[in-house]
Amino acid sequence: MTTGPGHAERAAAALILRSEERKKELRRQLPESVPFLGRSGRRYHGVLDAYHGETGFEIDPAAARALRRAWNDLAPHRIRRRGLPDYDKRQPLELRESAAAHLFDRLHRPADGVAGVRVRPEEVVVCPYSSMLMLEEVIATVVRPGGVIVCPEGFYKNFATHIAKFDVRVVVPEATPDDSFRIDPMALARELERHGDAVCAVLLTLPGNPVVTRYSSDELRELAAVLVAADVPVVCDMAFDRIVGGHIPLAALEVPTAQGPVRLYDRMVSVTGNSKGYNAFGPCKLGAACSGDSRWLERIRARLTIAFQRESTHLVRAVLDHTPDAYFEHNRKLVREQFDTALERIAAINAEFGSNTLRPLGSGASMFLSVVADSALLDAAGVGDSAALEDLLLAGAGIDSVALGRTGSPRRGVRLNVLAPRRGPGTESRELIDELFDRLGGLVADLAGGATYRDILRRRGIAEPPA
Repeated sequence: MTTGPGHAERAAAALILRSEERKKELRRQLPESVPFLGRSGRRYHGVLDAYHGETGFEIDPAAARALRRAWNDLAPHRIRRRGLPDYDKRQPLELRESAAAHLFDRLHRPADGVAGVRVRPEEVVVCPYSSMLMLEEVIATVVRPGGVIVCPEGFYKNFATHIAKFDVRVVVPEATPDDSFRIDPMALARELERHGDAVCAVLLTLPGNPVVTRYSSDELRELAAVLVAADVPVVCDMAFDRIVGGHIPLAALEVPTAQGPVRLYDRMVSVTGNSKGYNAFGPCKLGAACSGDSRWLERIRARLTIAFQRESTHLVRAVLDHTPDAYFEHNRKLVREQFDTALERIAAINAEFGSNTLRPLGSGASMFLSVVADSALLDAAGVGDSAALEDLLLAGAGIDSVALGRTGSPRRGVRLNVLAPRRGPGTESRELIDELFDRLGGLVADLAGGATYRDILRRRGIAEPPA
């Protein structure tokens, strides 16, 4: 699937804006007195937020204690008495050391038979606040007017808003047609060949967001071989690396060629942060990137003009250096358990209404579950695309979700935060998963009974979205 020239990227960004505005309008119009129906006569009031991207996890207790000590160290009288050493405000060495040791350590020997690379501090760049800020700056170093970014189906929901500022086209190779939702090496190779020298970069999201798919070493090597053969810059958003267990970073692979072995690490930039895995917040957050391409790193450094303050550097290190591996293992266990519970709830809905009523995408556990609905059911209900399905879930079940169209996918499905649904900011709870799927089951029952999208909007006194 290929978008048109620059105006199409602006149109995609406008689609995201319309989605957000529609959600606000729906929330205003939804009558508080009218409940949303679950199964067996259960009734619910208010909106359940499965759209947001919070994990609901607290930072590790040891990291929290280190943060308290760090705040205490930053008291003005302590700084005056003890002083602080000089450091590089734009690229603090201590943060690059911490990022190499803690954020990119899985690039070294991630699996049997994969030697990987041991990332060095001089191969790391950092920025305050978030991995998304870093991702934008990395992309800015490779785009050129009229160029193409190849981005496989299933990317970050707000990617279009970040790319709209650049005069480039986005080409979206479709994922495998089955529900595994893997990056299709053949589809990727076709698009790279079709667009040739116009390709500025390939942008990947591994582990996936919204869909996590398990790749064997051989499957990843097949993908790596396509990228090496195309000889184009590769950018990988690996922000979910600590949430997903068993992930093999693409940058750890080496591809044999006629000219000798090629490390993906030397052809790509891997981007992550400490928000999702470490659950850092505010001034404790950072974005980081690593690469074996020193010239590319230098171009990124030249763009990262925003400075770290001494205080934020101290706080970021407290989180990175004092979060133990056991914390990630425990959280991944909770993610797996919650994801399995979501699959069980889907199986229960399917047992009642038909085996293909709801189908989960992917093959790995994550905080998000992407699900597509039966085509016949949606056709009968007049739901033409994922945007309409997103709208229907909010109007008919009070569930706020993300349309898969926002992730470059034509499939009629949505992304749900099954790890920590919430009623509002700060109320994230794994316990709300039963209510989430009971509401969803109630809506499926309504549709199976013959109700349509328009019927449900009319019943609640809500105007249809503009065409």
